[in-house]
Amino acid sequence: MNVIINIKDNNFGLEDGAVIRAKDLGNEFVIEANSLGLTSLAKHLLILASQKFESGDHVHYEAGMMLEKGSVNFVIEKI
Repeated sequence: MNVIINIKDNNFGLEDGAVIRAKDLGNEFVIEANSLGLTSLAKHLLILASQKFESGDHVHYEAGMMLEKGSVNFVIEKI
């Protein structure tokens, strides 16, 4: 499979129509997303993985912002 993803200016925004939810089920953490949400997460991971970012740089995902209301907040951090 070949996928082309256009990433502009280290933008951690979401694709229009993206839906992302995060749930804490006690012994596991679940991220649910539609196709646009998964594409947004993929872009965020690729941007964070780039050489422009250092260990300790991170992205916050918060309910009502990048996550659907009622979601559990989480952070992805580069090590």
